Amino acid sequence: MKVLYNSFMSFADRLQSSIERNKSHVCVGLDTDLEFLKRDTSNVGAAFRDFNFPIIDATINKAGAFKMNLAFYAAYGIEGYKAIKESVAYIKAKDKEAIVIADCKRSEMTRTAELSAKEIFGQFGFDGLIITPWFGYDTVEPYGNYPDNGIFVLCHDSNPTAGELQDLELKSGERLYEYLTDRVANHWAKLGNIHIEGPLTYPDILRRIIEIGGPQQAYLAAGLGSQGGKLEDLAMFTGYPNFIVNASRSILYAEDPGAQTESYRTQINDLFK
Repeated sequence: MKVLYNSFMSFADRLQSSIERNKSHVCVGLDTDLEFLKRDTSNVGAAFRDFNFPIIDATINKAGAFKMNLAFYAAYGIEGYKAIKESVAYIKAKDKEAIVIADCKRSEMTRTAELSAKEIFGQFGFDGLIITPWFGYDTVEPYGNYPDNGIFVLCHDSNPTAGELQDLELKSGERLYEYLTDRVANHWAKLGNIHIEGPLTYPDILRRIIEIGGPQQAYLAAGLGSQGGKLEDLAMFTGYPNFIVNASRSILYAEDPGAQTESYRTQINDLFK
């Protein structure tokens, strides 16, 4: 039965509703690189609008969520920040129930985290946020004041050198990322809106993360497409329906972004038939 959106739904329920409504676990990453695109930046706002808006139009009914890496926009100063707000507003105008996640990997504590939440959720209108957890529980606690908004804690990253720290073995025999995942899922999640990000580029690690996290969690898997994450490895989410997988460059720079998103959607859904 379809869950209707309202202001009292948890973020996990809102995400699950979006996935079910669009029949899609695909998260479209609007990590728009104007330098790579060789776009004229004399009018930054127009450059982002001219690229982002058609992508949104082509994917809005095929995506479970959208994600924006704020660094691609903030590099252009105030006009880049305006472009963030415009892109979020455009997505919401197309679909008020769409889930839009800020990828800024914040790692702040107490008052600074409170202001970060006010910026991301209040000023820009994002539904979710990715954070790094190295300050401990102080990093996440202030976000409990925004129960409608979701926080994805980066339990293990997708980049080549992530293991230098995140795979360290503790005295208990656990890897650092395993200990962290347990803290997130079994302690920090008491806030009600704390969830997990893990790396599709390291499928064995991601599998271990979801084993520890359990089926009650919402998951963001990173690294599909250009980073090397493989679609077939998403079969590990059998029994864990509330997940999205991010793809940025492989969608943004495809000849037909809508068709590429549809291809991902179909192939992922086929894994669970």
